[in-house]
Amino acid sequence: HWKGDPLIHAAVAPHSIYTCSEKTLRESAALARKYGAPILIHVSETKREADESRSKHGLSPPQYLEKLGVLGPDVLAAHCIWVDAADMALLASRQVGCVHNPGSNMMLASGVAPVVEMRAAGVRLGLGTDGAAANNDLNLMEEMDLAAKLQKITRMDPRALGAEAAVEMATISGARALHLEAEIGSLESGKKADLIVLGMNAPHAVPLYQVYSQIVYALKASDVETVVIGGRAVMENGRVLTLNQAEVVAEARKYGAKVRASLAAPAK
Repeated sequence: HWKGDPLIHAAVAPHSIYTCSEKTLRESAALARKYGAPILIHVSETKREADESRSKHGLSPPQYLEKLGVLGPDVLAAHCIWVDAADMALLASRQVGCVHNPGSNMMLASGVAPVVEMRAAGVRLGLGTDGAAANNDLNLMEEMDLAAKLQKITRMDPRALGAEAAVEMATISGARALHLEAEIGSLESGKKADLIVLGMNAPHAVPLYQVYSQIVYALKASDVETVVIGGRAVMENGRVLTLNQAEVVAEARKYGAKVRASLAAPAK
């Protein structure tokens, strides 16, 4: 249904090697490749997953997926926390796109991804938020800040993963992870006009010394004033143009009430 859509790319998404059988993983990859769709999968998110894979298969999660014929440039692997040098080399050679989700990884105590080493190994590594079940806010501005600071504190090195690298992960490196760097990820002639305009006049945004540091460490999602997707403005001066925000918020409150009621209901 969505084939050829400029914005929506339907994908096949087997959750992980520990929730899907070998048969399901192989068939998911075959289905995706039959229709030219991406494959989305969680990989090496937890230590338990990595340990169980080595115990059961004698292979790390990336190595097991390689054995099944799943890995390739059409794969987007979420998390990739518990990966070693051999895994990084494999992911890079197979041109797998990987997604770092620092907020989710911290919330679930999954671990700290070796982002600096992955980038050095040539892994196509972008930045994400994960879903609402594992992250309370889907805020990429916050994820840049977390990504940079998490690498610094775990290495006790204030120079690890600088602000410019964090912005790169949220933009062009993310596009590379999706193998869409020829279309999006930077402002260049011939690419889609995808951009945001950030306000720089709030007290926390003044003064400005270094633009990348300002974006990553000082600015907030609330500083996004205008959003343009494919040349079309979808938010302008802080106002969303494509939907009725008040109606959406009201509907979300209704769903919230239903969820609370379901949690309070006695088990059947």
